[in-house]
Amino acid sequence: MSLRELLKDKLSEEEIKLVRRSFEIIGDVVVIEIPDEIMHRKDDIIAAILKRHKHVKTVLRKVGEVNGVYRIARYELVYGEKTETIVKEHGCRFVVDPTKAYYSVKLSGERERIAKLVREGEKVLVMFAGVGPYPIVIARLAKPREVIGVELNPIAVKYFRQNVKLNKVQNVVKVLEGDVNEIVPKLSGKFDRVLMPAPYSAEKFIPLLKDKVEKGSFIHYYSFESENEEERLPDKISDKFAEHGIKVEVLKLKKCGNFAPYVSRYVADIEVVG
Repeated sequence: MSLRELLKDKLSEEEIKLVRRSFEIIGDVVVIEIPDEIMHRKDDIIAAILKRHKHVKTVLRKVGEVNGVYRIARYELVYGEKTETIVKEHGCRFVVDPTKAYYSVKLSGERERIAKLVREGEKVLVMFAGVGPYPIVIARLAKPREVIGVELNPIAVKYFRQNVKLNKVQNVVKVLEGDVNEIVPKLSGKFDRVLMPAPYSAEKFIPLLKDKVEKGSFIHYYSFESENEEERLPDKISDKFAEHGIKVEVLKLKKCGNFAPYVSRYVADIEVVG
């Protein structure tokens, strides 16, 4: 039974139309959007969520989109007290507080997909690693030689280090705290695979890869794009890399989430060809 169905005897038809069709469950924390027009009905909405998901201990109302250098959305606590939780994903466990560090359950399938592409012995770089879901899922599901995760948000780094220990991947995953602009140029050697999961701004970090990839390396490039641009997107991405002396071929372009009407998150699986 959907949330709207659970509320049909509590809210008017007009109010029901304003109830969001979906919400995100992060461990025992629910993240939901409640429009101002029905905030006076929040107790009924929360009761309906708890009836359907009895393990939930906290409900956060999203009041602002992901923003700032730490990529955190703004939330209002509308039920419960504790915002830190534990999420289970692909045999891994992650301690996270969505009010302090970015984490999305919606990208779980994408993390598994990438991990299955990683070949044995690869050296992998994950920019904007957050609390560590990409590096840790890769370490657990594949057999990389090394995975380096770089993250700027000090609270996310704290959780990242904690999650590395929790999942017993200390021998594979290396956590580096700081700005990718300062850290990546100092990293030695080339990488077999690079992840750029920052769709808001990945384009401006392309120059960092000039001396970090080589022919045969793979890059996973994420961006928010208009769906009207989808056909032209592979050429557009190739041109962006070519501007910085990296010749690439887009092997696959895939939607991996919605952002706004007619705007989606895309990932381009890229091979360096020269």
